[in-house]
Amino acid sequence: MLFLYVAIGIFGGYVFWKIAQELGILKDRRQSEKVRGGGIVLLPVILWYVLNRNALPPRDLMASLIGVVALIGLLDDIRGVSGYLKAAVTLAAVLALLWAVGWVIPIRTLNYEFYVPIFNEVFWTLFFVGFVNAFNVIDGEDGVLLITAVILLSYLYILTGRVMYLHVAAVASGLLLWNSPPARLIMGDTGSYILGLLITASFMLLSYIPVEVRLLALSFPFVDTITTIVRRLKRRKSIFTADREHIHHVLYSRLGQRWGLVSVMFINLVSIALAHLTFYFGWWFLALGLVWWFFLSFLAFLGPKLSDPLH
Repeated sequence: MLFLYVAIGIFGGYVFWKIAQELGILKDRRQSEKVRGGGIVLLPVILWYVLNRNALPPRDLMASLIGVVALIGLLDDIRGVSGYLKAAVTLAAVLALLWAVGWVIPIRTLNYEFYVPIFNEVFWTLFFVGFVNAFNVIDGEDGVLLITAVILLSYLYILTGRVMYLHVAAVASGLLLWNSPPARLIMGDTGSYILGLLITASFMLLSYIPVEVRLLALSFPFVDTITTIVRRLKRRKSIFTADREHIHHVLYSRLGQRWGLVSVMFINLVSIALAHLTFYFGWWFLALGLVWWFFLSFLAFLGPKLSDPLH
């Protein structure tokens, strides 16, 4: 059955790429031989599970939110959409989600669980808006978004046992055939917002998992986004201004595309391992996780100065 979903990703990615090429639409603005918006291939599988298997309640709301962000992402891939509009859409999405669960999502950390009115709502709003947009931030090189999503979805399957995550990861693995460097098909904002909302909402609603475990699992998008915001504010630039100083840009520039992708996979696997060990063994591995965040921050801030290719 798993191979069927891999085949859906492979076949669906090829058909989407071929149709877009024939119609001359969704061409990448920088490299016209590439097609944007490939993440739309993931949408039918996700919606089928959400609507028919109730894989991510509240069912109807989650399906609506995923559909809305997919539409916004597709519009951005076609003609470009303001970063402020995309942030507003994700803000509206998290407010709707919080309303649906009664505004009460406790914060569990270091074996304590608490709920403080307003504080918790603000925390989860920042968590949701930040991480949904973080998946857009990391989608700056071929294969980075999908390899990150495959690993995180697989970890969500381990945590929850919900087969939806495994099957969506399989479709994403099939799409990697077309998205790996040099890519023909780019996931675009369509893919980054669909995957970003699915993964972020899933982690947010796992209230029995300590928040530090969730942050460690999401280390790659978490650290890259935080350091990007700090860097741009320090330079007095808009946080929506694009640049090529992200962790994945440094790795791809230094190691080349293939090994850069392997290194991104390694970063995500280490992050998942530290998260899982922290979940079961606590303090010591959380300390290692903090060291890991420091290392990733070093790559983000100082890496661009070290990004000359290896010879």
